Amino acid sequence: MNKKYLLLYSAAADAVVGGLVSFFALRGIMSDAYVRAIPYDATAIARLDARSFLHDADLSLKDVIRLLRQNQEGDDDQKIGIDMQRPIYAFTSPSGNIGVTAAVSDDDDLEAFCASSQREGHASEITKQRGYSWVVLEQQWLLAFDSKKALVMGPAVGAGQDQLRVEMMRLLEQKSKDSGMESSLYAALIRDDEPLAAVVAPEILPSVARKELQRLKVGSKADALLRLTLETDDNELELEADVLAESEDVKAELKRMNDLLRPVKGTLTDYAHAENVAWLAVNVEGTTLLDALRSNNSVRMGLLALNFAFDLDRIIRAVDGDVALELTNVSSLLSGIGLDTPPGGFYVTAQVENTDFLNDASAWGNNLFGVQALSQQDFALNLGVTSYYFGVQDKTFYLGATQGLAQEKNDFLSRERSDIRGNRFYATFAIPSLLNQLGSRTSLPPVLSRFERLNIEMEHAGEFKLKLIAPRGTNIAREILLAE
Repeated sequence: MNKKYLLLYSAAADAVVGGLVSFFALRGIMSDAYVRAIPYDATAIARLDARSFLHDADLSLKDVIRLLRQNQEGDDDQKIGIDMQRPIYAFTSPSGNIGVTAAVSDDDDLEAFCASSQREGHASEITKQRGYSWVVLEQQWLLAFDSKKALVMGPAVGAGQDQLRVEMMRLLEQKSKDSGMESSLYAALIRDDEPLAAVVAPEILPSVARKELQRLKVGSKADALLRLTLETDDNELELEADVLAESEDVKAELKRMNDLLRPVKGTLTDYAHAENVAWLAVNVEGTTLLDALRSNNSVRMGLLALNFAFDLDRIIRAVDGDVALELTNVSSLLSGIGLDTPPGGFYVTAQVENTDFLNDASAWGNNLFGVQALSQQDFALNLGVTSYYFGVQDKTFYLGATQGLAQEKNDFLSRERSDIRGNRFYATFAIPSLLNQLGSRTSLPPVLSRFERLNIEMEHAGEFKLKLIAPRGTNIAREILLAE
């Protein structure tokens, strides 16, 4: 092959490579055009991978349209012009507005959808301004879109919509380097590909949540972010909440919790009752636990008061291993434990290193209750007409409404034992039993009645996993989306 043909082939190869590079570069620019509308200083960002979630729910396009138009009249086959193949992003801005941005698949379809919504009284007439179509939805949500991207923000009314329009124009036109794509929230959001994920700054959380995070020395997003994810797997709905430490103080606090709460071994599942409402477990070393409890002023005062009646400190120091709390009757617990009420439905079991604390147990008590020795290892705690029992069997401490360790078998915990192991915290709730016992005392969301179990796991400090389990054969994603 002569030099002339070599030059031609080389030029052709360069053209192909250059074209491919240009294509993928342009495709990248197009794909993130709508994502650039996220503000850099957003206080929360969420991502919904509708394609993945709807695939899990086994929904047709007609189902999707019905969901979007569930409070409207119209043709269920009408296209909406939003590209469901790409993730949809939501955010909260520092101004307090909520925003949603999505890729547009066909702006003519989106205009037709808005016109249909206008005829039904759900939207204003479409206006044009600076290359965008503008619509007011439900009188307080402002929508702007072109052929590539759509942005909805609000709520705002009156003059507030004029101010919001200015903010939206800035977001729609900003460059990637100035957008939320360069923020720490967005970086944390896209590290995995769950169908639904959100990253939140602590400052915007409810006061109750902020107070709990303050225990970990989290006060602002400079300390830590909270990452939430939701995904489904057939009959299971799984929510994860992770504290993403930013400051050294928070990292040190999480390490301290990891040192305090050791991996659970699951051995105490053998002593659970066949039927219960809840079962919770941790694994601790007693002296370390006692020091941690005493660091809280309120808890320290409570321990001091209890030690006047029996040697609680000594019991805690003897603990070395799994500790479990089992609830069998929530109703009796909520009614209160008194001198003339039946024993409450709780049981505590704990692995202990020694039984020295039992040597003086028969001398415990005060004017309100007495302790009676039933054997060298078993005792009754008499509260008027009510009695509780405590003691040690098989190097396991017990405290509850019946004497000795339960010899029943809990089928669920037996099957779950391998999943319980390794968690630093584990809890499971039998939802039907819990709802039945709570009765009119609570107003839990009706959707909970679809589930049989709620499991809460923490493998490492600051990493919580909540798993709701429905009966086998249930497509829980579809059940939730299509619920009336």
